[in-house]
Amino acid sequence: MDIRDIIEIFILAAMIFFPAGYVLRNRLPRWKNRFAALFLSPRYLTRITASSVSKSRKRSGIPADASAATRKSKTSL
Repeated sequence: MDIRDIIEIFILAAMIFFPAGYVLRNRLPRWKNRFAALFLSPRYLTRITASSVSKSRKRSGIPADASAATRKSKTSL
């Protein structure tokens, strides 16, 4: 593969992708928003509140003053 072939591929790709990007610049945000509305909607997510954290800690047996990351008490003994 010669340098001339690489330049030719680069120019060909530019001739394809620059006009395609220009045409899709208005349509792509609509497609992205539609995808987000279908698959990333809040119905698949759960809210994290202080009460839900404390309830899950009570079920798992972690003390209320324990760190969520280390599961160790924040107070020194």
